[in-house]
Parts: sequence; structure tokens; C-alpha cells
Amino acid sequence: MLIRVPITCETVDIDVKLTRSLVVLSALVCLAVPAIADETEQDHEHADSDSVDARMEGWLAHPQRTARAARAVRPPTLDGHVGEDEWAVAPVQSGFTQDDPKHGDPASEQTTFQILFDDEALYVGVICYDSRPDSITPMLSRRDEWRERDVVEFSLDAHHDHQTGAFFVVGPSGWMRDGTIFNDDDGDRTWDGVWEAKTQLRDDGWSIEYRIPYHVLRFSEKPAYTWGLNVFRFISRRQEWSHWNFKPEGVSGWTSRFGHLEGIEGIEPKRSLEIFPFTIGRATLTRGEDGAKDETDLLGTAGVDVRYGLTSSISLNGTINPDFGQVEADPAVLNLGVFETFFDERRPFFVEGNQIFETPRPGIPGISRPARLYHSRRIGRSPSRFGLPDDSDEIDRPDNTTILGALKVSGKTDRGTAFGVLDAVTSSEEARIEQRLTDAQTGLVDTVRRYFEVEPVTNYFVGRVQQDLRANSTVGAQFTSVNGDGFDPAYVGAADAHVKWNDTAYRIYTRLAFSRAGQDDDRDSGWEGLAYFTKDSGSIGGQLYADFTSKGFNTNDLGFMQRDNRAQVGSHLWYRIREPYWFARESGYNLNVWRTANLDGDELGRGINFNMWHDLHNYWGFWMGLDHGFETYDDLATRGGPVMRSPAWNRWGMDVWADDRNAIGGWMGASVNWSRGGDNLRTWNGIEFELKPAPHIELEIEPSYNYQKSDAQWVENVDSDGDDEDDRYIFGELVNKTFELGIRGTWAFTPFLSTQLFLQPFVTTGDSGRIKELARARSYEFVDYDELEDNPDFQRRALRFNLVTRWEYAPGSTLFIVWQQNRDRDFDDIREPDFDPIGDAGRSFGDEGDNIFLIKINRWIGL
Repeated sequence: MLIRVPITCETVDIDVKLTRSLVVLSALVCLAVPAIADETEQDHEHADSDSVDARMEGWLAHPQRTARAARAVRPPTLDGHVGEDEWAVAPVQSGFTQDDPKHGDPASEQTTFQILFDDEALYVGVICYDSRPDSITPMLSRRDEWRERDVVEFSLDAHHDHQTGAFFVVGPSGWMRDGTIFNDDDGDRTWDGVWEAKTQLRDDGWSIEYRIPYHVLRFSEKPAYTWGLNVFRFISRRQEWSHWNFKPEGVSGWTSRFGHLEGIEGIEPKRSLEIFPFTIGRATLTRGEDGAKDETDLLGTAGVDVRYGLTSSISLNGTINPDFGQVEADPAVLNLGVFETFFDERRPFFVEGNQIFETPRPGIPGISRPARLYHSRRIGRSPSRFGLPDDSDEIDRPDNTTILGALKVSGKTDRGTAFGVLDAVTSSEEARIEQRLTDAQTGLVDTVRRYFEVEPVTNYFVGRVQQDLRANSTVGAQFTSVNGDGFDPAYVGAADAHVKWNDTAYRIYTRLAFSRAGQDDDRDSGWEGLAYFTKDSGSIGGQLYADFTSKGFNTNDLGFMQRDNRAQVGSHLWYRIREPYWFARESGYNLNVWRTANLDGDELGRGINFNMWHDLHNYWGFWMGLDHGFETYDDLATRGGPVMRSPAWNRWGMDVWADDRNAIGGWMGASVNWSRGGDNLRTWNGIEFELKPAPHIELEIEPSYNYQKSDAQWVENVDSDGDDEDDRYIFGELVNKTFELGIRGTWAFTPFLSTQLFLQPFVTTGDSGRIKELARARSYEFVDYDELEDNPDFQRRALRFNLVTRWEYAPGSTLFIVWQQNRDRDFDDIREPDFDPIGDAGRSFGDEGDNIFLIKINRWIGL
């Protein structure tokens, strides 16, 4: 499945409250100990009655093909030539079936594959015959980056649990992509295994030779093995996907639809030790403010990442003094709302193998998804645990908290028990402040500069265990904790079940979670419950959804959620036309309704949405949707004040996308949201150009413009009578204009050497008109307010720039050369914001900010 140790050391005294975390860690590990012990035994015959095959028997209604591997007389020379003598002993597999565009028809071109094995690795030879070899689309890009090209994907379920697996994708140019599969049909392409593939262009098509060492596959020792297997081929010019083991249209699941690989015997799984020592040199150039001298900060550091196979199917990953300088910075955004902006995780240690901690977060249009119990971006976050003392101003603080080390243990046993444990420790961080101190006797005020702790040494823990049941169903439990000096610990626990039946066409997911947490020391307790039913096969399907979140429930210490005190219900009905007809190759129609309220009985949202999409015969396509939201209430608009009326609203949107095979492609979209006859209006327009001037070069240019006119944008709350309680709630009539330009470029010199560019100028202005206050609670009525002291207008611009050259100079070993710029300017006391997007985008290159130059080199050592 294509899814889309420091040079200068210092002693650190870590006094962290770990007791509860260790107790939970012990409990989770104890759940897996019996199965781990089983794996160390050489005889597995006793497990037959509890085996995965026994649990799965009888529920797979569709036939599955079987391929056989042969033991290699000698390992094939890895050069892409599959016709060598070494391959003669391996049975040839063929007979691929189209999934798209002519579902169920034989593939238009023949594909064959053979599988060999020895004591160290699996070898796969694939020949992709093509009647027009001059039309093969090679396209070369950085590893794992998807581009339009011919590809072959080889997928294995080595656990043979019909839930998990790994995929290995190769293109004619030698481009490689890999990843893992979990929960049957979820994918994680962030995993980078150490394997090899070579390709050759032939007169009759192209061919591949894979070498996949056993240490990249997780499986338990047996006398003979049966693994899940499927092979896929994509022919770009035809937009044709074909499968070796055919998956009928409208049938859910992915790994559970694999065929079987048999014939492998007499091998032992590898408990490998992989060590990745790295060293980094970094120079940070900071432009001085108001004519001050520029500052240069030079840093050298080193660290190590470790992967170790505790058993053949359980691994340990650790990192000491990690550095993620090669990771792209977060984009610039403007957030005028009440909720925190969510940013994706990009740091390799926390992304790779993270799927065990990812529980389903179902949802439908119109309602918010349930809380994330674990969001790894909290580890190493911007230091902010403690507020600044009174009468002080901040001069600067570190951008991120230093991660001293982290450890992750994960795996799956023969009895279908998957588990994962992660523990990380971050250092204390200090802000530089300027504080005004008043002498109690003389009354004189003295200003001093000093350092103040804003983040203590902190321990983060997350653990999860999940058990496979019959029919690909699962039950699981999860626990997180945050402990540190100077604040009360935070805990979250949850139990969940994912039940599937009727060949996985029907599913119910339920979760019950509890927390004693919160971002301050006033730790509240709360709970969340959710249930989700779906029918996910055939031409008609849908979902029913409900969740309830009590007051005080909070996962934000180590998770992510927007609010508590909420109940949501919704339904989604869809209709699919899966076969080509006169208008399109495939179409979908969706109808959604929803209702949201708080637990005090205030209706917070109620609406209906209809949308449709069409993939056209020329491989263009479009989506269009229309929403209507009814008049309800908003209990957060006043930021802690009374409930406020929320007007009815409407929204229309449309996206159009082009054929990816063209040298110039892309998409364009537009949306408009309006209410109160246009007093509240928001429009968004975006377009992306994808330019492919050569097979190894790609450029994406994505400008967008957002216009927002708000009749009631919150400004501030005021305590007018001095009783320490806000009693006046101030709003402004705001016109906000935002322009951003995203530019991404890739130049791939070889499959292992590439340079990537990311550039984002960002410009936004806010011009406030009438300033007013809420007239009374539960209304949308206002009266003029003339006592505002601060000017709410704003004008901001920013620049994000990232240039990364990546060279995989040996399997698993990489060199990064990075140039990064982060520039920001916020204009003070702007009375008439001047929206000049093109001019300000150009001027942002000269604004104050950091220039960072970094070289990072690591080395894979496999033992």
C-alpha cells in the first residue's frame, strides 16, 4: 500500500517523581512477559490453538493466493538483472489484476516476481514487462518523497497477524520508499529500514532486485513460516494499479487482504543491534536589533541513537542528546481564535514506530475530533511551565526545551499482544528577565537582569498495550504521565475496543478515558467517552458518532485537545459510484449532520453539510461542498466571560485538481464563509503549481490569500470595578488580510543525494473599526466602547527558509548540510495597516532573525 553525547559535558542532578510511571511501566511489561518468554523457547508447537491463524480462520471471505520462496543456492548479485542463473530455482509468480482503472480486469502489462531466501535475507526479483518501454515514467526524487512515476511495491506481513506489515517501494530510477502498516489499513511511511534495491531498464520493460535483511522484519522463530504477501504495480501513463492478490472493490481492510508466502524454513530471526552515532556543528548568526552588533553562536555537539532487538519481534530504541536541526521549522501562522495551533511531529525519533501509541480518532465533518492522548510535540516544547515573577519583563528564552534522552520499547508477541513504552527526560530551562525590585525601606526601585527558571527537569511517560481478538478486532489500554520538580504530576489513562465483523465491513470503536491533569497546578479530574459505528464497504455506507467530555478532562500536558465540557453527536452517509460511467471514472456523494452542546445545556453547534467529488476520465477531478450552520451559542468567545449568541452561517467551497502525469500540474481551491448578510465574511483562495521540468527536478509554488471581515473579534476583557473579576467584554470589527507563498523544490542528483528547498514568506494585517462591548449575556448585541487604551490593529510579516542537502553515503548512514532562516517582524502601534503582500514578502528577507548553518553526520553500525 502506498501511504501517501555532548562535546562539553556537565553533571545534571535529575530529581524527578518517577514512581508512578515506573509502576505503570512494570504493569505494562508484565502483561507481555509470558509471551516474551514463549518467544525465547525453541519449540512453538504448543501455540497452535492460540495462533493468529486460528484466530483469523473462517472470517476471510475472499480467496487468497499463495507464493512459494526457494532457498538460494548462492545470493544473487544485486544489479537489477533478474534473469541470472541464481533465480532459476525460484517459482515464477504472475497473474496481476487491475484495481484501477478497470477494476477486476487482467493487468494491461505482464508482471512477474520470484522470491529467494538464505540465512541472512530475503531476495525478491520483479520484472515489469512493458509494450512501450520508452514511455516508462522514471522520476527521481529524495527517498520517501512521492512523485508521479511507475513503481512496484512489495508488502510483507511477517507477523502474519493480518494487522501489521512493512512495505518496500521502488521506481525505475532506483528511488526507494518504505514504511510500516498497522491496524490493518493505517500506514506510517516515516520508518526507514536498512535494505537495498537495484533496478535496470530493459528492452521489454524494467526490473528490480530487492535484498531485505531479516533484521528489518519482526517475526518469531518457527520451523517453517507463513507470511502475508502482496505485490502491487503502478503504470503511470495508464494510471493503472494492479495487485497480485486481488482486493475486491468496496471491501475494507488492507493487510488482511494479502496473499500468503510459504516455503521459508530453517532461518532464525535476527536480534540486531543498530548504533547511529552522530556529530553536529552549528553556527547561528543573529542580526543585532536597532543597529547593535550581530551575534554569532558556535556549537559542537554529539549524540547517539540506538536500536536493539530485545527479541526477534520486540525492539528497543534509545537516543542520548538528540538533535533535530535538519527538521523543517513550523510554518508561520496567524491565530485569532481561542484554540492552540496544532503542529505535526517531524522529529525522526518520535515519528518512527509511533503507530503503537496512535489510537483511532474518528470524526465526521462539522464536529471536532476527540482528544489526542499522546502528542509527542509536548516533549521538548517551548519552555513555559512557570510564569514570570511580578514586575518583570522577558528579554529572551530558549526556543525549545533540551531533551536529555529518551527510550522506547515496542513490539508484538506471538499471542497477538502489541505494546509500546516511551520515557523521555528534558532539562531545566531559564529565561533571561529584567525585574524591578522595590526597596521596602526607601521605596527606591532598582532594575536587575537575571535568569529565572521557566521549565523544570521533567519526565514524560507513555505506555500502551493492545490485544488482537477474532475477526481483526482489538482491545487496548493506554497511560501517560508528566512528572517534574515544582508542579503537580499529570496523569491520563484510557481503555478502548475496536470490534469488526462481517468481513470487517462493520466496525465499532469505543474509548473511555480519565485524566487528572491540566496546564496549571490546579489539577482537575475528568473523563471522556466516545463511540463510533461505521459501515465501510459496498456502494452505500456511513458513520454514527458520539462523544462526551466532562468538565476538567485535560490531556494537554502530553496530549492535545481543544476543550472540555462538550457533547457531540453526528452522522455521515455516503454513496460511491465505483465503476466508470459517462461523466467520471469514480464519484462520491456525502451528507453530514451534527450537533454539539456543553454539559450546561447550551447548544454550541448544529449544522448540515453536503459535498461531492468526481475523478474524471481525463484524470482531472473536483470537489464541491456546501454547509449551513444554525444559530447557536458560543461559551468561549468572551474568553472566560458569559455565554454569547453565535449567528447562523453558510459556507461554500470547491477544489479542482489536474492530472499528475503532466509536466505542469497542481490544484486550485476557493471557499467563502458568510453570516449576518455579510457582516461576517471569510474568503480563501489558493492555487498550487507543480512543475516538473526534468525527471529529477520538481518545483511546487503555492500562493494563497485569505480575507476575513469579522463583526465581533474579541479584543480584551476589563475589570471596571476593581473587584478582580472581569465584567466588560470588548470586541472589534476587524478586517484581516493574509497572504502566504509556499515554495518547495527538490533536485535529486541520485537516489541517495538530493537537495530540498522550503521557502515561505508570510504577510498579514488587521484593521479594527468600531470598538464595542457585549451588551448582555447570551446575546449578539453590542454598545460602543471608547476606553480602549491599546491599539488592536496589527501588521506582521515572517519568513521561513530551509535548504537541506541529504546524502545517504552508505546504507543507513547520512550527511545533512542545512541552511535555515527564521525571520519575523511585528510592527508596533500600527494605526493604518498597509497590506502590501508582494513588497512585504520581499522586505522580509532583510528583517531581524536567525541564520542557522548546520552540518550533521551519522553512521549506521549494524552488529
